[in-house]
Amino acid sequence: MLRRDPFGSLVRAATRRAWLTVAVVCVLALGGAALALRLEPSTDIGTLVDPSSDSFEATEEANQVFGDDAVIVLVEGPLENTVLTPDLGRLRALEGCLAGNAPEADTTLPAVCRELAEKRPAEVVYGPATFINRSALELNAGLQERLTANQEQVAAIAEAARRSAAAQGASPEQQRRAEEDARRVAQEEFEAGLINQALQYGITTPPAINNPSFVEQLVFGPIEPGAETAERVPKERFAGFFPSDDAALIQVRLRPELSEEERADAIRLIETASGSERFAPQRGAELVVTGVPVVVEALADEVERSLVLLLAAAVLVMAGTLALVFRSRLRLLPLAVALAAAGLTYGAVSLVGGGLTMASVAALPVLIGLAVDYAIQFQSRFNEVRTVGRQPPSPAVAAPAAAAAGAPTIVSAGVATVVGFLVLLLSPVPMVRGFGLILVLGVGLALACALTAGFAALVKLSPRRERTAAASKPPRRSRIGVRRVVSRGRARLRSPVAPGGRLDAVG
Repeated sequence: MLRRDPFGSLVRAATRRAWLTVAVVCVLALGGAALALRLEPSTDIGTLVDPSSDSFEATEEANQVFGDDAVIVLVEGPLENTVLTPDLGRLRALEGCLAGNAPEADTTLPAVCRELAEKRPAEVVYGPATFINRSALELNAGLQERLTANQEQVAAIAEAARRSAAAQGASPEQQRRAEEDARRVAQEEFEAGLINQALQYGITTPPAINNPSFVEQLVFGPIEPGAETAERVPKERFAGFFPSDDAALIQVRLRPELSEEERADAIRLIETASGSERFAPQRGAELVVTGVPVVVEALADEVERSLVLLLAAAVLVMAGTLALVFRSRLRLLPLAVALAAAGLTYGAVSLVGGGLTMASVAALPVLIGLAVDYAIQFQSRFNEVRTVGRQPPSPAVAAPAAAAAGAPTIVSAGVATVVGFLVLLLSPVPMVRGFGLILVLGVGLALACALTAGFAALVKLSPRRERTAAASKPPRRSRIGVRRVVSRGRARLRSPVAPGGRLDAVG
């Protein structure tokens, strides 16, 4: 009588109602696959940096003050055509739209501006037109303050001159003259100082966004003597708005509390607004939406597509490999077992609220490869047991015997693999830890699927061998041969690979 073995007992229970076992695993795998379809790509900084680290907390604090990473609207084209023409007005309107300023009276604004005004995803918007307009307003406000202060100062000087003349015994007419002279001199001194200061800073015309002379003096530096061309180069201190003579930048800093879905929606709205004809430059420039959030969002979409592509590639490669090198009638069964394990694994990730990261995508082909390997080894043990004796044992008898012979070694290899992946949990990078957890879970489910649904399918789908002529003499009971295979398997597990690189499995 065969000695009881935990793996043999498990397989015996799974194959007792083989079709039910296969059906249950298939239903669970399909359910897991359906849950996996709900996985959302995650490119949050929390997948790269531990949320409890000092650097992450400092970044979050900075985002709360200054807003999240900026979405950049790049204005590509000659800078002079952008800021010294009516295109600057279109740029100003675009910046207002992105900031959520959509006056009801302005019927020319596209619908996306109303949506941006309602959702207000931007914490702040910095742009060349806003900068120029604010510069003009601040200069005008500063000038007005100086004019007001000068009037008070001139009046005080004139009054002091009148009182001085009166103290000296001057007549009222002489006092009036002294007052007017003092007023004129003080005003002339103020105007001279104002002109000198304006010349010093190159502002010789009234500050206004619609004044090309003022804009030119504000944005561009002087033409260097001996320069080969008369092209104007923007001042270096304004490089945040004008990085070169053929580019301008609009920075849209998103609110840090936006979810990934809200951030993706905000990027879509910004792209829609930037592509509107209402804001399109008329002097040859082009608007390009870029920046870290845009790149991250594109990466998230690529991660989602990559999972499908990697799954398809893994299935095709594994199917081709098994068809070429695995000499077994059910040569694609290991792939089916691997796909079931993958579906269960990623379904579990979805159930616990996990996301689809670059690491979880990279884990898929690794998991399928390991699962196929375990299933092949179990199937090879099964095929070996069925070749024992003159009258091979039935599939129902061979399956527990094969599990008893091969499972201890195969499961030990799986445990060693799991221990190796558990080391990844020591990584400070959350994405790396997630990679290790997925593979640990996947290896366990792969072994479970192979021992249950794998053997159940082998029992039901393997052909029953007929008694051959060579077996005309009363044969020894097949269980004796099975017992020998089990004992040999416990002593040493024969490799399923035969000379020539092909898997030696019959059946």
